[in-house]
Amino acid sequence: MPDNFTGIVAAFMTSPTILSIENASQRLGVLPELGASAAFWEVRRGEQWQPIWRPYAHTDGPKRIVANFPLIPWSNRLMEGGFTLNGQFYPVAANRPDTSYAMHGTGWMETWQIDTHGTTKIVLSTESRHTCGHPWHYAASQTYALEGDAMRMKLEVTHLGDTPLPYGMGYHPYILRAPKDGPDTRVRYGAKGYWEADKGLPTTHHDTLPADWDFNQLRELGHGKIDHNFSGCDGHMRMERPDIDLRLDWQTIAPAGLDLAIVFRPEHDEWFCYEPVTHITNAFHRPGMPGLRLLEKGQSMTLEVVQTLSHID
Repeated sequence: MPDNFTGIVAAFMTSPTILSIENASQRLGVLPELGASAAFWEVRRGEQWQPIWRPYAHTDGPKRIVANFPLIPWSNRLMEGGFTLNGQFYPVAANRPDTSYAMHGTGWMETWQIDTHGTTKIVLSTESRHTCGHPWHYAASQTYALEGDAMRMKLEVTHLGDTPLPYGMGYHPYILRAPKDGPDTRVRYGAKGYWEADKGLPTTHHDTLPADWDFNQLRELGHGKIDHNFSGCDGHMRMERPDIDLRLDWQTIAPAGLDLAIVFRPEHDEWFCYEPVTHITNAFHRPGMPGLRLLEKGQSMTLEVVQTLSHID
C-alpha cells in the first residue's frame, strides 16, 4: 500500500469540518480535510435553499460522496503504473483501493489549510510532497468566491520539484438533474468532436458527434450513458432545471481557449458531470502528452471558472 494511503482512507471515515460561505442568493460549503472538495452548493428559491450540486454524504469507507473536487496534478486515469519522460520511467501507483491504476491526481487526497474564510470567499492551500510515492512535489491553492449571482472557483498549482514534470488540471462537479417525474434538465455545451472509449480510455477521435451526444443547442439531457472526452469545446455550458426555475451559465475563464471537457451522463439519471480538463484521459501515454504542461520548478498553471445563476426566461 502506498505511503500515507492508510491515513487518507481513515480521513474519509471521520466527520469532516464544513466551511460555509453565503450571500443573498446562494451558499456553498467546502471540506478542507477531504481534499478541499465542495460539500454543497445551493441556490435560494423563496424561503428555501435548493441544491445545485450533489451534497456531501458521510460514508464508512474511502468512497467519496461530495459535490465537486479538484483534479491535480492530472485528470482522470493514469494507466500502466506510471509514465516515461525523456527516457526515465516515473512510477505512479494506484491511489484508490477499488482500482489498479492511479485516478484523478492527489489533490483530493490532501488536507488543505485555510488561508481565508470570509462571508463570501474561501481560499485554501496545500503542499503535496510525493503523495502515494508519486513523483510530484507541488503547492496548490483553491478559491471559492460568491459574487452576487455568480460563483467563481479558481485552482492554481505550482511545481516545487527540481526535475520538470507534466501537469494537468480539472474540476469534477456532480450537477443535480431535475426529478424524474417532471420536465427533464436541459443542457447546452459547445463541442465539435469526441473520442471513442474502451473501458473509459480514449481510442479514436471523431470530428462529428452522434445525434444523442450533440448539445450544441439547448435541449433535454436525455438518458443513457455518456462518459467521453469531447473536443472543440467553447468553454460555455448552460444548464436549466425547470423544477427550481434555475439557469446556470458556466464559463471557463482560464486557461484561455481551453477546448476540452469530459461529460459523464450516468444511467441512473440523478446527476451529470461537466468537467473542464486541460488534457484527455491518459494523455501521459499519447505521443507528445497532448494538453499536459511540462512545468519547471516555480512554474504554475491555473484553471478558473465562473458560474452565473439566474431564472429561466
